[in-house]
Amino acid sequence: MRKFSNLKQTCPKDWKKFESSWYFLSTETKTWGESKDDCLERGADLVIINSDKEQEFLFHLNKGFWIGLTDTVTEGTWKWVDGNPLTTPKYWGSGQPNGGGVENCVLLTHSSSDQGPWHDYPCSFNHSWICEIVLSQF
Repeated sequence: MRKFSNLKQTCPKDWKKFESSWYFLSTETKTWGESKDDCLERGADLVIINSDKEQEFLFHLNKGFWIGLTDTVTEGTWKWVDGNPLTTPKYWGSGQPNGGGVENCVLLTHSSSDQGPWHDYPCSFNHSWICEIVLSQF
């Protein structure tokens, strides 16, 4: 994840600030890989969700989008785009993940149901995505 050292920097146009990160929510759709590449071109990564507060903020954007979570390297071993393993699996929807080798990328969906918002999908699907730049005090 890209880190910026000056917390007083102005959030770029078309980005949203929440706590110590900036978020870019796409208005177009791409595959998971293309979405990841778009984020890298913006100096960011697909979003990595680190807290309940961040999950709630993202959920309330009222839109579904790709997040930076995949099991493409080893089936069933979910890792974030920074290589860290998934340690908070509580956001999976009921019965998720259920792709069995075909659905290797994760969408955060917005639904009024009581199911969790994370669902695994084929990485080749076109969907919106969200990029994140983490601001750092270092």
